[in-house]
Amino acid sequence: MAATNGCKGASRIRETLFAFWQSRILLTANNLRIFDHLERPVSARKLARILSLDPRATELLLDALVSMGIIRKKEKRFVNTPSASRYLVQGGACYLGDIIRHNDVLWQNWSCLDEVVKTGRPAKKAFEPESFILGMHNLATLKKDRLFKKLNLKRVRKVLDLGGGPGTYAMEFAKKGKEVYLFDRPETLKIARELIKKEGFHERINLIEGDFLADPIGTDYDLILMSQILHSYGKRDILSLMGKARRALKPEGILAIHEFYLNNTHTGPVWGALFSINMLVNTPEGRTYSTEELKKLLRQRGFRIVSTDRLDETVLIQSRIRR
Repeated sequence: MAATNGCKGASRIRETLFAFWQSRILLTANNLRIFDHLERPVSARKLARILSLDPRATELLLDALVSMGIIRKKEKRFVNTPSASRYLVQGGACYLGDIIRHNDVLWQNWSCLDEVVKTGRPAKKAFEPESFILGMHNLATLKKDRLFKKLNLKRVRKVLDLGGGPGTYAMEFAKKGKEVYLFDRPETLKIARELIKKEGFHERINLIEGDFLADPIGTDYDLILMSQILHSYGKRDILSLMGKARRALKPEGILAIHEFYLNNTHTGPVWGALFSINMLVNTPEGRTYSTEELKKLLRQRGFRIVSTDRLDETVLIQSRIRR
């Protein structure tokens, strides 16, 4: 009994250890497009036939998804829960399947973490741009309403969405009647262009191709949004980019930084600390920064902080040029 009592803390370690089992099940189910076929009840055998899968393996996978609360089972037939229908069926307004596909790519790079920690160099095992950009669209769609409630858009006419990826936020600015510029790499804008055209904003958003660290980004902006791009870089590049933004803004313009964040000890919240490891695995110098670090960098580049807002796992810092 004494030995058992001495191992009370093991349950949390075990829970963390086996957490990847559930992730892998979800990744596989998404890859196989299983949820698209569960909008109506279907047996494991029939689903296996539709998707050319092994019947026994399919039933075991479906049972596991039931145990995780993602789908339901009744009389040997399986069907999506409302959450699965909303988030995991292709074509839905809140679809997350693209970001799940992107995490399947990340799985391969994270598997190199032992070597990354030994060398300090990122893994270069896998990258798939389409799932990454579309995955960013999945996530930004969930975040846009909260973000835009906090953005200061008074007297803002001309906006730059810098490194804006799929153009989710650029389209939101366009909805509000702003003159919008979306700056990103050519391969990214190729995907963004299709999304923007599909939503009917292709005549209202100006696309600028380039590398924002090396190329001109334009001038006379009332607002520049840098949403979740700084975590990919070290402090030297961030300072350079903030300086470039300062020169591109009008005298009363706003620079809005939207990022994951850490506390001052870099040990929490959990999501921010874990995301630092994601950047370690995937970039040469990237990591999550504390809110105070981001503010300090802004001040170093001649900005004064106007407001700071926590938005779930992210922080929005709005600043103006210091006079």
